[in-house]
Amino acid sequence: MPQPKEESSQIFILIIDETYGGDDDAWEEESHRFRRSLERDFDCEFAEANIGPGADIPAFLTIIATTTVPIWTVLLGAFFLGKPISENLTAWSEIGGRLRSFFGRQVVLARNGAAAIAVEAVFEELGGLPKTIRLLSYRPGHIGDDERIGDMPQSDSIQENVPTLNLGYVRHIFEIEADGVLHRVTVDGKNTEVLKLQRSI
Repeated sequence: MPQPKEESSQIFILIIDETYGGDDDAWEEESHRFRRSLERDFDCEFAEANIGPGADIPAFLTIIATTTVPIWTVLLGAFFLGKPISENLTAWSEIGGRLRSFFGRQVVLARNGAAAIAVEAVFEELGGLPKTIRLLSYRPGHIGDDERIGDMPQSDSIQENVPTLNLGYVRHIFEIEADGVLHRVTVDGKNTEVLKLQRSI
């Protein structure tokens, strides 16, 4: 089944189906109940998705349409073009707060949601809002890679979103400049790691 792709006007939030892997005969019914419980808990609709290439990782997808808060669409668009952003920086925390409301579950994020969490992590590292931020690099890594954040090579490319089907194995890697200071941030679901870097690119 083809999987939906996160567009620039969307933020995908995927919650792994906790009922998968149990009794095969009862799984479909248990999965249906789990989905309904998510819809009650979060007051939004969820659709079935698969985020595991080869070996299935069933999940449920809900979408935040950034068009409901137009500045989010503008910020994400400018961010992934590598443009300096110096206005409406508090909106990143608004997006992050919306995403964190789902973090009581096992969450997987696509590129746009991971970006908001990464920017928030940089703000926290700085102890407040910078005057300007700019994305220098984005690339997806594999969660199975044991490469430490400080050992990763620097990059100057901003790659496209990975297919939804691959998200179960993706660690998002961002290099973000904030007030002239370069940070590398990895985002794997709700887990983040931040490192200040010496510029070499």
